[in-house]
Amino acid sequence: MGSGVHRRRGAVAIAIAITGAAGGCGDGDGFRFVPQGDYERLSDAGLYTDIETKTLAPDLTEYGVHSVLWSDGADKRRFLRLPRGERLDTTDMDHWELPVGAQLFKEFRRDGVLLETRLIERVADTGAERGEREADFWMGSFVWNEDATEATLAENGAPNVLGTEHDVPSADQCWQCHRGQPGGILGVGAVQLSHDRSDVAALEDFIDDRRLSEAPAFADARPPGNAVTAAALGYLHANCGHCHSDLGIARIDTDMILQVSVDADVPEDTDVHRTTVGVGLQYWDPVDGEFDYRVVPGAPERSGLLARMQKRDQFTAMPPFATEQVHDEGLDIVEAWIAGLPGDGP
Repeated sequence: MGSGVHRRRGAVAIAIAITGAAGGCGDGDGFRFVPQGDYERLSDAGLYTDIETKTLAPDLTEYGVHSVLWSDGADKRRFLRLPRGERLDTTDMDHWELPVGAQLFKEFRRDGVLLETRLIERVADTGAERGEREADFWMGSFVWNEDATEATLAENGAPNVLGTEHDVPSADQCWQCHRGQPGGILGVGAVQLSHDRSDVAALEDFIDDRRLSEAPAFADARPPGNAVTAAALGYLHANCGHCHSDLGIARIDTDMILQVSVDADVPEDTDVHRTTVGVGLQYWDPVDGEFDYRVVPGAPERSGLLARMQKRDQFTAMPPFATEQVHDEGLDIVEAWIAGLPGDGP
């Protein structure tokens, strides 16, 4: 993740007992964790008050997402900690930013077994340009032991954790995806927080609990279109948009944008539609020459975007890392959208 990510080695996290804690989404009465950054063990990072019993800290907010990032079938939980009295910066409603001291955790399980927990923490505000804020964040992936009593930092990643096919990305790989958001965060935004789950926080909860610096005039920002279209746009937004964005690493090679803006009222207004439907391939040059366009309306079998999603070789796989298995359900979602696009294609 570069020189700015891991620092203050050996810093100790602090949990402070306080009284009169303000209410609201994720505030814990009588508990306050002060993040310090640079953790070797997950038990020091503040996710739990007791890691062996998996007792979560009371000042965390568990939230859900509209579209799940495919991770080879792993089940995930997501948690946010905001410093006391702080709010998410939503000045740009498409690109939210964490305040200094905020943390995001994501837990990965397969068949009920804990494998990995990732953490991104805002540690500084250097004033760097958007997309160049690596020094503002500490990112790390923690791999669980077999007894699930502790997880330790795997800065260089780890393949096939606990004998599964689950691969933990390296710190550098984490930043490759997260740099595509100005605030360095994925999943916490108006589009992704617009979901129907009642057991975890959604956009409406963040608004009601005054966790946003600027509350939107809407409480739902799902992608536009009918159910088929909205599902596909949401899937591409969650699984591809972090790299295929104005600041993402894929921007180096292609002008394809797969993020959905809250300002898009109809599917045709989205960058996804504008930069894929009827648009010729720009970077990928298939050896067999059977694909000429990113998306051919009504013809999934001729659409390069869908073909890349089906690949898992070293040079053409999309996504290019952090997954070994093709997501059949995701393919079905995108294929149904392309098949339903009007027109006979170019």
